[in-house]
Amino acid sequence: MIKKTLVIALTAAAAVSCHSHVVLVPPAMDLGVYEPIGIIMFTAENAKGDLEEMSTQIFLKQLTQYQKAPVIEMGSLEAVLRKAGVDALGPETDSLVGEAFGVKSFFVGTVTVSKVKPQVDIGAVLNQRLRVRTSTDITATVRLLSAESGATLWTDSSTLNGTLGVLSAGQGETPYIGVRNQDQAARDFLNEIFYELTWDFRPTRRRL
Repeated sequence: MIKKTLVIALTAAAAVSCHSHVVLVPPAMDLGVYEPIGIIMFTAENAKGDLEEMSTQIFLKQLTQYQKAPVIEMGSLEAVLRKAGVDALGPETDSLVGEAFGVKSFFVGTVTVSKVKPQVDIGAVLNQRLRVRTSTDITATVRLLSAESGATLWTDSSTLNGTLGVLSAGQGETPYIGVRNQDQAARDFLNEIFYELTWDFRPTRRRL
C-alpha cells in the first residue's frame, strides 16, 4: 500500500512538473512611462574622493541593464539648481528643473558612509590571539521625482556593512594584515547596494 501511494505521488508530481513553465514577469516600474528621464549626480556624506560620480555611474549601469530608456545626466545638484534658477529641490521648484533640462522625471540620490569601526574578536583574545576587523556601513537612498508635480514616483534605500581590513596575530606568530583597496571596496559595496535598489526596474522569472 505504501509503495502504491508513493508511485501515485511521484506520478502526480511529474505531471505537475511537466505542465509547469517559467514566465517572465515585467518590472514593477516601467521607465518608459516617465521619459524623458534625468539623473542628478548623487551626493555623498562622510566620504572623500569620487564617491559621488562612482555611485551615480554604478546606479545608472544597474538601472539601464534591462531597460533601455535613455537617461540624461544633468550634473551635480549645485549645477542643476543654478541652471534652473532655484535654491533647492521641492514640489514648487521641480517643474523648473524639468523645464531647464527637458525631462519629465529625474533621479536624486544620497550615499552615506559611516565612520570606520574597529571590531575586536573576543573569542580570539581569550585564545591569546588578536584579531581586529575594520568595517563600515554604506547606505544609499534614491528617489525618482516627477518634474511635473514634484511628487515622489518611487523611492528605496539599502544599507550594506563591509570589511575594509583585518589584523590577526597570535603568540609567537607573524602578524597578518590584510587591507582592501578602498576604491575597489567602495565599488564592490555600491554594486551590491544598487543591485538591490534597482530590483523594481528588472524583470523577474516565475514558475507557473
